Amino acid sequence: MHNLRTETLHQQYELVKKRTINGNSAYGSHVMQYGDVGLSKDSLFAYLGTNPANDNFTFVDENSLVPPTKAVNQRDADLVHFWYKYRKAPEGSVRKTEAQKQFVEAMSHRMHTDHSVKLIGKLLFGIERGLEVLNTIRPAGQPLVDDWKCLKKMVRTFETHCGSLAQYGMKHMRSLANICNAGIQTEQMAEASAQACVSVPTGRWSSLQKGFSA
Repeated sequence: MHNLRTETLHQQYELVKKRTINGNSAYGSHVMQYGDVGLSKDSLFAYLGTNPANDNFTFVDENSLVPPTKAVNQRDADLVHFWYKYRKAPEGSVRKTEAQKQFVEAMSHRMHTDHSVKLIGKLLFGIERGLEVLNTIRPAGQPLVDDWKCLKKMVRTFETHCGSLAQYGMKHMRSLANICNAGIQTEQMAEASAQACVSVPTGRWSSLQKGFSA
């Protein structure tokens, strides 16, 4: 509800930045400006035109769209989507059954990915040291991995034996980088991945289904 003849690109940038972060820097995305920031003084009218109905409005934050009440981690967006689909669908409907199936499949994929990475770490470094190596955080200023080609190979090897990492699985990229940094060769990773991902552990689908129904 702003007058686009007077609102500037910079004012819109600040509003978008505030709405996106939403008071939560841990989950909100970090909006940035690039290019010729001198354009920020230009009015939006020059690029978007204007709505005459809003020409009498003065630029104030109160006229801005209200931010959402809760931010969601990007990796959880699919779960939230399927959960709301499930809750809103009529009882006994095909839509509700499909939403439940999608939610369960997403959760099963997460459990499988988490379990596989942890088991691979234990197979490569031992039960006691496995998680320690996977969770190691390098000092500030050091790159994530010393050999980026190695990291690509490790990702491909994991996905060949254990399935796609997908958006959620990106959280394990540091663990795969640490495997490279520890000097593990592709052949060793392939052997560990093959052992870890022979099959998805039984009982998960049934337990998830029961928990969902409950």
